[in-house]
Amino acid sequence: MSETRPNLVLVSIDSLRADHCGFLGDDRGLTPTMDELADDGVTFETAIAPGPQTFSSMPAVFTSHHRPTGDLETYPGETNWKRRLAAIDGHLRRHPSLPERLTELGYSTAGFSPNLWASAASGFDRGFDYFADLAGEPADSRLHTLLSRTPGVDETSKPVELTLDMLSGNSFFTRWQQFYDELDAVRRRLSEPYFLWVFLLDTHFPFLPTRTYRQEQSLLRMYLNTARTEKVMRGHAETVSTRARESMQRSYRDTVRSVDGFLQRIRSDLASDDPVMIVHSDHGESFNEHDNYGHHHRELYEENIHVPYVVSNAGTTGTITEPTSLATIPEVALTIAREGAFTPETVADTGVVSRCEYGTHQAVRYPRFKYVEHEDKQSLFDLENDHRETVDVSDEYPGRIADSRARLARLERHDRETHELSRAARNLAVECNL
Repeated sequence: MSETRPNLVLVSIDSLRADHCGFLGDDRGLTPTMDELADDGVTFETAIAPGPQTFSSMPAVFTSHHRPTGDLETYPGETNWKRRLAAIDGHLRRHPSLPERLTELGYSTAGFSPNLWASAASGFDRGFDYFADLAGEPADSRLHTLLSRTPGVDETSKPVELTLDMLSGNSFFTRWQQFYDELDAVRRRLSEPYFLWVFLLDTHFPFLPTRTYRQEQSLLRMYLNTARTEKVMRGHAETVSTRARESMQRSYRDTVRSVDGFLQRIRSDLASDDPVMIVHSDHGESFNEHDNYGHHHRELYEENIHVPYVVSNAGTTGTITEPTSLATIPEVALTIAREGAFTPETVADTGVVSRCEYGTHQAVRYPRFKYVEHEDKQSLFDLENDHRETVDVSDEYPGRIADSRARLARLERHDRETHELSRAARNLAVECNL
């Protein structure tokens, strides 16, 4: 640790549900290291993701600002995913990111990300002295070429693409063991104080933990189940059998063990650097709790947006029960960088917003209630008495409905004004040749 400023490590975990963490009530022993970090630090018990998918959540985690809602047609690109990359990149250009702001404070910075939506292509490398872009191409080009010449094989189909990614180790098949040696070597070269960011994909579908962490699932069943559940997890089918779902959940729990294994390893290896560690998930995952799977459906149920959020070794301990947005992470990290500590209560709120990319799904999470808008439908759930979110009580609490709609309107207005100011600033810079 630097004599004046602490080292900072931010670990972002894809698709990790809050209800699979021991410090948040799970009793299966999946997260012993994370539980220790929580015991030694601050736990935000009701942490809420800014959105139900990486591309609606992580931009806010890095900038403190939600991405504006709306379609992607105004952004450049021939395909929807290229336009989405451009939209994320534009957001990160408008708002200084956490690594950029820490660089201004004298931190050396390094980042590792295998997620396309948090890669160099989407602007997440901005502000890093070293950025390991592990997303790469969809699959090895030589394999694509070979299969393109094979009669009867469509190398662009999703099953073939998944097989290619599995063979090449690219895209969503990247596991932390594949890049840990590089991470460790880079970390050793960083001057203090440093900021190290690591994005873990292990808990993102397909759930393929290494042998070390496969406690509930065999290798064969793991791969067979991946093939059987691929369509439903990517939103191309409505359901799977109970047997297939339970098998998938066993694999998922093994991946939770895997990311906890990463935390154990990095915590041990960085012990002499004495870093502050911030650990969170970007969003959750559905397993048919509300007739859907994965997170491609954009729903805002608790299994999708209630996530772990822990700050350890920052000079204070405790549990914050009030709703807290992951968008507070930059504020927390920067305060710790400047002052060596932070006051947890100042980042909690009485109501926290979560919304999908297009704005068709929006929610406000309160300590007891949750307001949800889905296009023209409005619902209010009393989570204290209905944690499964099945009974709409909006008729009983009209004041809560009005407050929620006002909060969402204020956020939308703020986004629009910020966007206009940013555009005006860019135009002025061009006119002045800045």
